[in-house]
Amino acid sequence: MNRLKIYRNKIDKIDRRTVKLLSLRFKLIKKITLYKQRNKLKIIDVKRESQVINNLKKYSKQHQKIVITIFKKIIYYSRRLQK
Repeated sequence: MNRLKIYRNKIDKIDRRTVKLLSLRFKLIKKITLYKQRNKLKIIDVKRESQVINNLKKYSKQHQKIVITIFKKIIYYSRRLQK
């Protein structure tokens, strides 16, 4: 197997794990939504969203702008799931 194929296979594995983790995240969002509804809490929590972004800034030293941009999209779609 040539190097390119090896690298692509590794990326494919990472992509599969990423999809599984996103799926798990979205399932948890559904649970959080139910909790918020039952407890009459606001669906949108700007403070929590800021906390998530700040945590990501700590975790991602390399490619920080890219990671933040991706997670802002994830947060956007997470909000949509909560409606």
